[in-house]
Amino acid sequence: MNVLLIDGHPDLNQSTANAVILKHYKKNTTWTINHLGGRALNLPEEQAALLIADVVIIQFPLYWSSFPAILKNWIDDVFTFNFAFGPNGSLLKNKKLVFSITAGAKEDSYAKNGFNLMPIEDYQRAFEHVFRAAEMDIVDTILTFEMNADTNEGGNQSSCVQLANNHAKTVMSCISLLK
Repeated sequence: MNVLLIDGHPDLNQSTANAVILKHYKKNTTWTINHLGGRALNLPEEQAALLIADVVIIQFPLYWSSFPAILKNWIDDVFTFNFAFGPNGSLLKNKKLVFSITAGAKEDSYAKNGFNLMPIEDYQRAFEHVFRAAEMDIVDTILTFEMNADTNEGGNQSSCVQLANNHAKTVMSCISLLK
């Protein structure tokens, strides 16, 4: 099975959770991993990679309850008219998709009375929109909270690493069930 992972973290040198997750995948899978940070996009290559993938994983940290700008830019550039949608589009129709998301915040911060003011599902509908418009089959969303390694923000390095490894194993298990 051809698995394509799009990593939307802008700078893995500034990451604990996402860096650990990607290291786990590189060691334990044969997945194609396209890290968006620090590279120019080649539109034909990006679209070709999506077309040959059996499963697409969109990996990203929540940034203010959404995905990082680098991932939004990739979507804007790659999900074009007559490729992802339109009368001659929907080339990604029924392609399996898994969201793999890390969040530094606690889960209870995503409540009507929490810091983020809304349940995570409300934010999720917004970032799922483009993939639903492309008629992709969203198989699962794997979201792990409290993945904060910054002690200045109340985080814990060892806890974050453990959560990241568990997150990676959960994503891998999800993908193995799709075979």
